[in-house]
Amino acid sequence: MPLIRRQNEIPVSSRNATCPCKSGLRFKRCCGLLNANTSTATAGHERNRQAGLVLQRGGRFFQAIEAYDAALREQSEDWEVAHMRAVTLYQLGLMDESRAAFAALLSTSAVHFPGFWSNLGLLLASVCPNHLSPFLQNKLVEYRRMHPAFTGTQASKKLRLQMTPAKLPTVSVVMPAYMHARYVAEAIASVLAQTQLPLELIVIDDGSIDGTIEHCRAALVAAPFPVTFIARENRGAAATLNQGIALAKGDFIQLLNSDDRLPAERLATMLSTLLESNADWGYARVSYVDTYGQPLGHLADARVAALTAAQNAIVMSCTRGLAMLRANSAISSGNLMFRKRLWETLGGFRDYRYNHDWDFCLRATLECEPALVPHPLYEYRIHERNTITETAGTPRMEHGKVMAAFVSLVQNQPTWPNPFAPTFANWGGEFLALLGATDALQHLPIALIERALQVPHSHTPSNRIGEASCVSL
Repeated sequence: MPLIRRQNEIPVSSRNATCPCKSGLRFKRCCGLLNANTSTATAGHERNRQAGLVLQRGGRFFQAIEAYDAALREQSEDWEVAHMRAVTLYQLGLMDESRAAFAALLSTSAVHFPGFWSNLGLLLASVCPNHLSPFLQNKLVEYRRMHPAFTGTQASKKLRLQMTPAKLPTVSVVMPAYMHARYVAEAIASVLAQTQLPLELIVIDDGSIDGTIEHCRAALVAAPFPVTFIARENRGAAATLNQGIALAKGDFIQLLNSDDRLPAERLATMLSTLLESNADWGYARVSYVDTYGQPLGHLADARVAALTAAQNAIVMSCTRGLAMLRANSAISSGNLMFRKRLWETLGGFRDYRYNHDWDFCLRATLECEPALVPHPLYEYRIHERNTITETAGTPRMEHGKVMAAFVSLVQNQPTWPNPFAPTFANWGGEFLALLGATDALQHLPIALIERALQVPHSHTPSNRIGEASCVSL
């Protein structure tokens, strides 16, 4: 193979060979870019740009910074290089420098680059929370004081003893059914087996063509309480839930997916927990079963592991409302019990295919903190027709829509009935960190993000991002 020569006469054996300039790149990606139509400055910029990327990927961060700086000296408005440089500063642990670098990019086209908001989120998730700040500590003390049932106090135990069946509010179970002929009879049987029977069961088939309707009718015959069964054309999960809840006569609504099951003590335990906590809504830990109804451990299925991690977010957050920002810790609409008046206040479920339950929960956190039963009390079935098995791209896009709507909602109204609502006004840096961890920062006002990226000064308390007073959202 003949030698190939650069303009400065450094020979190489092939355009795929390592470049003689020792950048670590192939010649065609480095000095080989220099040709008759390319200036020396342009080729030098590209060489430094590519060298910085290789060095960064190889963990040689200081050398990567030098290469990126050299590239920016050639082209100061290469925002992609500036973005990679800001990320490299974060990887080095130079948080103040990374903050300044990202702040300088917020008014540039870098905000449109893939990965920009994710990387900025990683930075803010690292630098924003200040769990030791007096602001957060006082907020957490107030939170625990307002929720005595969380700590098992004598007051909550006394309330439990005072409750009798005659005084308990009523519960309606609402079950949308769709294409679950194999499972729907088990779902209905789990309602009939409750230790505390519901006021009624409302089942609406959403256009099934697989025999679900026939299985529903057969299973409902044995119900010892009033039942309502409706079979109609397909309208989607949110519309079906709203129709069933609108028909319900109970004070509380327990939802149930037609492929899942309720443990026998579900209604009794959830209702007493909500009343003890003075909460309008709540959920329980979830257990998982397979197609045949057999238990699934979190190591048995990747989907189970992911859902378990979402519920474990509860213990990683200051409050249950903040945990809901990180992930849908209720896991499923069927794991929800709530007062019908809360559903009316929220305007029902919104028409999302994948995230109608999570959107409902986020909006519910603005009204009231959820109660939690800390042991498994909902059986979620993992099978081949789960909605979560569908292509990941569409659910991710819908996730972004849900977060954008929620952030817009809390931005437009700074105060809410829940004094611990997951908003910036209440939680400052914790709120920003959680949005950063869930790739949702782009939905916030740029001015707020710029303020968050300011380097705090210990002698100026109002600059601490852990204190919500610094910016009103």
